[in-house]
Amino acid sequence: MKVFVIYDAPDAPPSLHHKLAITLPAKWLGQSVDKVRDAFLGAYNKKFPDNVLVASELVLSVKDPSPFARSTVKILRTTDTPESSFEDRGEVRVCRAVATSGPDGGGSAHRCKNYGCQAEFDEACNDETSCRHHTLPPVFQDLRKWWGCCEDKKVYSFEELLALPGCAVGKHSTTPPAKELERTASLASATQKALALHENASKPSQDGRAPPPSNHSSQAAAAPPKRRTRPATLGAGFDRCQHYGCQVDYATADNHAQACRYHPGAPIFHEGSKQWPCCAVKKWDFDDFMAVPGCVVAEHEPVVWDN
Repeated sequence: MKVFVIYDAPDAPPSLHHKLAITLPAKWLGQSVDKVRDAFLGAYNKKFPDNVLVASELVLSVKDPSPFARSTVKILRTTDTPESSFEDRGEVRVCRAVATSGPDGGGSAHRCKNYGCQAEFDEACNDETSCRHHTLPPVFQDLRKWWGCCEDKKVYSFEELLALPGCAVGKHSTTPPAKELERTASLASATQKALALHENASKPSQDGRAPPPSNHSSQAAAAPPKRRTRPATLGAGFDRCQHYGCQVDYATADNHAQACRYHPGAPIFHEGSKQWPCCAVKKWDFDDFMAVPGCVVAEHEPVVWDN
């Protein structure tokens, strides 16, 4: 077997890149791939004595052709062998070992934030073909799950969802997609509003008695109720549903008896937990909470605007 071992780390200048053809003896095929790495480093360090590479800081990687792999690059371990990992006349790259955290210290690997990837990766081996991912977030409807960019592939379990191969290939990223940042900001805003309502609500006294009724007339005089103004972005022929768990903008002409799946009971937030009382469902993560499907199906009910 003959392989081409390449060192072309992005953080190294091109003048220090090197490609070496190595014909593997038959007895190497069942041994650790580290033997191939060490053979390459021996030749490299003789050629570049001012840029000595250290074996303990480096690993070998090969391309992973599997359509179900979360990454197109496979980092080889000491237990891997050339016989099971290499292809004849294939390319093998030398890259920085991913640091792991443990009792002896050390950093942590980068984790890709692209939809459908979430794999750990080494930036030194990260290129335009390293990550196979989806371009849109997952969609949960009834019991079905699918990626927004691959609507023709619907499954019923999270394991099947994560096994669906990505439809795009590119670099790993530690920055979440723009849609994910927007969604996270929206959920954080909703959480803060809910917590503000809870904090501002009247609390029982120390003896457990309920607070006295509010003086609505004096409150109204001090601060008139906030008016709900129809958003300028909500065009003619469209309404916004006011049902809990829905609250989507919809075309009025398309509203029908099966259009809306919602929760009839208002959400309850208590000491970090989030509950839909109508479904007896409690969640701690806000994303999981919002993903709980509504228990009632009916028409959308439009918000009544004051303007």
